[in-house]
Amino acid sequence: MPLIDENGNLFGLVNVIDALVVVLGLAVLVAGIAVVSSVGDDPETGETQAAPGEAETRFVTLDLGTQYDYVLDRLEEGDTAAISGTGETVTVTDVYVSPSAPDHANGSVSRATIRAEVDGLARETADRDVFQVAGDPLLLGHELALDLGTYAMTGTITAIDTEEPTLSINETTTDAEIELENVPPAVAAALEENMSETARGETIATITGIERDPASVVLESEGGDIYEREHPRNEDVTLTVELRTVETDTGLEFRGERLEVGTSVALDFGTVTVDGDVTSID
Repeated sequence: MPLIDENGNLFGLVNVIDALVVVLGLAVLVAGIAVVSSVGDDPETGETQAAPGEAETRFVTLDLGTQYDYVLDRLEEGDTAAISGTGETVTVTDVYVSPSAPDHANGSVSRATIRAEVDGLARETADRDVFQVAGDPLLLGHELALDLGTYAMTGTITAIDTEEPTLSINETTTDAEIELENVPPAVAAALEENMSETARGETIATITGIERDPASVVLESEGGDIYEREHPRNEDVTLTVELRTVETDTGLEFRGERLEVGTSVALDFGTVTVDGDVTSID
């Protein structure tokens, strides 16, 4: 029997045109199954990948580090910021500013921490919970750059929460003694009780007591003997100061830095600036 007879039938049973249509349909069906089965498959291992995740809102705490006050003055709760390099936005829900050391060369500076509401995709893997924004996971310790229109800042992620707690900032006041050594007469005379340092309109340090003693000077005689004598003019000044501090898991902080015996602290009282070491903390 010929392969195709005089009527165009394959093996005398099926029309050649119909057979071609059936073969084409089967090819399309097989290709479709292959495409569907490949969705979610790892191109290297062929293993099925996890689903991209479910839409979820999380609250991210960012340590912005030290920022100039003219920038922080613009930062408010409710501000919307774009995550740099993406089309995603976040909403600032909390702002905490902790004054830092004066920076007279470039203006006042402060340390800032914010909490922001972030929308992304959440999914669980075998060993961890993954929260992604614009395809990238948000991880503790990673940096997040924010564009707020007229200014920008970058913060380090210190917490990612599924609920909306307020920033846990435990402010308190701490009495500390700060020793100033070998202070010139003009500086020593300018220090008075009740002098205060302010930042962003708030008092952060107040002198509550002052003790003055003659400074020491070490002299060497012609014979090589060492003598300690009182300085004829300079003084050692001990300030008792009430500081606005924050209690953290690792101890007290003043201006965002650890406060402990031996810490060097600079204080700006407006008419006079001094730098001394903490000798005791109450």
